[in-house]
Amino acid sequence: MEKAALILEGGALRSFFTSAVLDQFIENKMEFEYIHGVSAGTMCAMNYIAKQARRSYDVNLHFLHDKRYIGFNNLLHNGGIFNLDFLFSPECFAYSPFDYETYQNSQQVFEITATNVLTGKPEIFRKSATDNQEEAIKASASMPLVSDIRVVNHQPYLDGGIADSIPFRRAQELGYEKMVIVLTRDINYRKPENSRAINELVKLKYHDFPQFVQTFIDRPRQYNRALDKIEQLEREGKVFVIRPQEPVTVSRVERDDRKLMALYDKGTAVIQDQLEDLKKYLNN
Repeated sequence: MEKAALILEGGALRSFFTSAVLDQFIENKMEFEYIHGVSAGTMCAMNYIAKQARRSYDVNLHFLHDKRYIGFNNLLHNGGIFNLDFLFSPECFAYSPFDYETYQNSQQVFEITATNVLTGKPEIFRKSATDNQEEAIKASASMPLVSDIRVVNHQPYLDGGIADSIPFRRAQELGYEKMVIVLTRDINYRKPENSRAINELVKLKYHDFPQFVQTFIDRPRQYNRALDKIEQLEREGKVFVIRPQEPVTVSRVERDDRKLMALYDKGTAVIQDQLEDLKKYLNN
């Protein structure tokens, strides 16, 4: 097992890139001692820890046009455009069973970030022998405006990416000197400021949670600062970053199968091209 941290950004269906990278890690028997996921990155991480290559890919493609999983009707009946409960339902598991035994028995440390709606701060949930983190994973992947607030341990949460999109600093706090960061945007990407209309909508919807509103408004600046810091660490040889080589045109709720398959193929090509360099980085 690599004494290194693996950090996984979110991005909803842009996580097809992430799942491709993790599938190659499974095939090459690369295990990281510590894994930290945010939003859709947590879903990919679960399948990686369970050593179920292509499960993320297969489940998302199979149910892509199934209204039980993705659809605006879910906003009214299932807590969000993405029905996250469906991913853990008997119907989904009947199609693709999840290996809870391998997942639960894994010695890999797995942490998840979700945003506490009361405080606007990131909070961390760690997999334990008594908690497989399903509710925390759903909370971390619940996008504002298009998802209901999730309650975990009597606290309200939404998308972990709002407060900490790329939680590499947590790995630093834990003392990891080697970090592999999987991003879902190319190196030139920077998040634009929210539109005034979006900010006003967030203020209206979450008027009882002013600290969350401020975190949402500040997110683009915080995200871009994180990217700047990651690029600095990358230049210094302190982190290894895996990212798309060109702008990603897949949207968060992409419905074009071909675009998603193409993104997965691009992710596969990127990690295959970088695999030897990654091994050298980890072994130095």
